[in-house]
Amino acid sequence: MISNIFKPKKQQLIQESQQNITLGKLVKFSHYETIFKYSFFVVLFVISLYSLDVIQFQQFLKEKNLRRFDWTDLKWLVIGLILIHITKIINGYLVFDYVSKSLDKKYIGLDRQLRVQKIIKWIYDTFYYSVVTIFAYIVFRDEKWFPSQLGGTKFTETMYDFPNMPDNPWVPFYYMIQTSSHIHALLLLMIHGTKIELKYWEYLLHHFLAVSLLYFSTIYNCESIGIVVLILHDISDIFLAYGRTYADIGKNKILVYLSFSAIQISWLYTRVYVFPIKIYDIIVNHPGFSLYWENTKHALFNQVGLMIVLFGMHIYWTIFMVKVGIGIFSAGKYKNVYDNRENKLDNKKEN
Repeated sequence: MISNIFKPKKQQLIQESQQNITLGKLVKFSHYETIFKYSFFVVLFVISLYSLDVIQFQQFLKEKNLRRFDWTDLKWLVIGLILIHITKIINGYLVFDYVSKSLDKKYIGLDRQLRVQKIIKWIYDTFYYSVVTIFAYIVFRDEKWFPSQLGGTKFTETMYDFPNMPDNPWVPFYYMIQTSSHIHALLLLMIHGTKIELKYWEYLLHHFLAVSLLYFSTIYNCESIGIVVLILHDISDIFLAYGRTYADIGKNKILVYLSFSAIQISWLYTRVYVFPIKIYDIIVNHPGFSLYWENTKHALFNQVGLMIVLFGMHIYWTIFMVKVGIGIFSAGKYKNVYDNRENKLDNKKEN
């Protein structure tokens, strides 16, 4: 049934867009997607150049008898993929009727069915990101690489004890579960995204960056970087997923304002303030890299490079978030200028 719904979506959206969206909006949207498309292939080409270096780095770790990832812990990746897939199906079964009845009436027909699926995903994301964030704080907050800006109690440097793998028994479990979540999202996008996503290349670049950062940080013993990046994203994603959900199914305008305020504060603090601080810290404070520079320099370039590209996407999304915020607090209306389908629906309603 779902496949029958998604099948004609691309053609229908194109036809409806031609009728209901101005030429300027279409050109602007196409321009963004073109940039993300070429950016994706550039990133793909650059990281492919690391194929030989990752092998050499693993040999270096073995020769120096340094702590490194135990590949038997890949079992948690497999278990995570299975659990995430099953729990998403269960979540959809439990909340589908509630979301369908509560969704704003401006969504009709096929757009309504697709929006229901989006909200079901956001409900799951709210729960998932809350659980993994609380778990990470409990088990990692006393590590010397856990940011003081997020409540770390003993922070020294982000790359503490590198090139050893972080010496915390929960790292492999947490890391593989998180990796499975991002791989699952990437696979779903690649399978269904070309049929239903107007911002396919934008999402593909983001998911690919996330999976690449997780993969290379595992290979390069930079799990401390990966965990910090994950937590910084997950904190704001809790409020983002909940806020987007409540904006469409909530009835209390005050709660809409409060939830969006929480989105803005958490996003700006974690992704626009703390995140670049961590990038700077890694660049200027990396004694572990300096000690074995010839063997580790490419790991530094890789991790910092991926983080900078990711931060660029943060800035891009921040611009849209500010626009939505201006609309909410000045006009008293939730109008998501980031979602092209919602722009189209708003135009229909206003006309």
